[in-house]
Amino acid sequence: MSKRPSILIVDDEESIRVSLKILFEKENYNVEIAKNASMAIKKLKTTIFNIILTDIMMQGKTGIDLLKILKKDYPNIAVLLMTGYASIDTAMESVPLGAMDYLVKPIRKETLLFSIKRCLELKKKKKIENLANNNPHDYLINISETQKLTPKEIKVYKHLIGGMQNKVIAEELNITLPTVKFHLKNIYRKFGIKGRSGLLNFISKIS
Repeated sequence: MSKRPSILIVDDEESIRVSLKILFEKENYNVEIAKNASMAIKKLKTTIFNIILTDIMMQGKTGIDLLKILKKDYPNIAVLLMTGYASIDTAMESVPLGAMDYLVKPIRKETLLFSIKRCLELKKKKKIENLANNNPHDYLINISETQKLTPKEIKVYKHLIGGMQNKVIAEELNITLPTVKFHLKNIYRKFGIKGRSGLLNFISKIS
């Protein structure tokens, strides 16, 4: 069973923290809450989060202050900012600092859930791209499924997680399209999954 995505909600208004926690838990997310940036930082020392959803205007450290800390010390965590109209200019300035996006209050349930899902998809895509830019075989060297791949299958596999289509893989490796499909079929079988999307999902869940 795959791990549920985890979200940390940071807001100094208790009603917002509680209502968002209930909403996300109904959508099968693991959720924790913090009433300020300092409490959020403490939680980060003991818990791994996929996404942090934080208000901008808070007492003490602001959401922007928290964002800067996160990008320095926890760069793999996606950050979504919530803001009122009064601080929308500040929110817009947060994107170059590393925020995935900002949401203007009041936030519709559908908009919020879509933004969270989009963040997770972008994180997955970035992780796969990072694998392709490095050496996927080295990264997964201790994964039994990868050790079963032949040298030719590894070459196809590296191009596959780089997002290349079958025809492009064939051209890059100077092999025929049927040969690419043959290798892919073996790769999918050895990983115990069905198709390209199944393999990418398998890889993205590896911590």
